Amino acid sequence: MEFLRENAEYFEKKAKEALKEKPRFVLYFTEQAIQLYMKYIIAKVVEDYPKTHNLRLLFQEFSKLEGGVMNFYEEYSDVIDLIEEAYITARYLGKDYSEKSARKALELIDRFKERFGKWLE
Repeated sequence: MEFLRENAEYFEKKAKEALKEKPRFVLYFTEQAIQLYMKYIIAKVVEDYPKTHNLRLLFQEFSKLEGGVMNFYEEYSDVIDLIEEAYITARYLGKDYSEKSARKALELIDRFKERFGKWLE
């Protein structure tokens, strides 16, 4: 399942690179990174991962392994909701997002890794 972490790291890198050119893709890449980081974490423990793109469901599954996950989800729910929306709209509707929203999305990755980084080792 190492490919999940590698893909998450790639999307994280692309999110940072997209900040100057296409903020909407920062949100899309951030959603992909968070989604794949959680699937990697879950797969490490249960040797499989949920076949869903729904971040709330992934956070709920992750919360079975780690206390405080849903507190993190609630604290950042506004940004999580935004990146979930961008998962569809950035690809299919061409909706643009502000640089401020893009920076909040990047911050979400940093906070996620600060809080749950031990699972990514």
